Amino acid sequence: MDRNTPSQDAAGQESIGSLLSGLIGDLQTLIRGEVQLAKTEIQEDVGAAAKGAQMLGAAAVLVLVGLIVLMIGVALYIVKWLDPWFAFGLVGVVLLALGVIAALVGKRRLQASSIKPARTIESLKEDKEWASQQVKSVKN
Repeated sequence: MDRNTPSQDAAGQESIGSLLSGLIGDLQTLIRGEVQLAKTEIQEDVGAAAKGAQMLGAAAVLVLVGLIVLMIGVALYIVKWLDPWFAFGLVGVVLLALGVIAALVGKRRLQASSIKPARTIESLKEDKEWASQQVKSVKN
């Protein structure tokens, strides 16, 4: 009976070792999957931020063109004292208004996009809890 006890302990240690080895392998696979998920999530968020930046770029161009046209209108007003300034001024104001609208939309899109991988963070929390439970069950 004494000879069987050490053999059972050795077998018990081997099974714990193989369980831990399997657990480590599972954790490695899980971590690789989480890293891939984080990469995908960040790429999606960067894409949304890029669209917002494009709108801000368009807004900058429109505002610049608007200012140029407005300044031409002012110059024509001062130099010639004719009605063409009103047309140039009106076009400039409209372009400025469009630029402001585009800037507000672009800013809103940038604020709405988050480059934080929220789903990955939540999943990692769940994985941590799962790994903790697995280690506790192996110890018992």
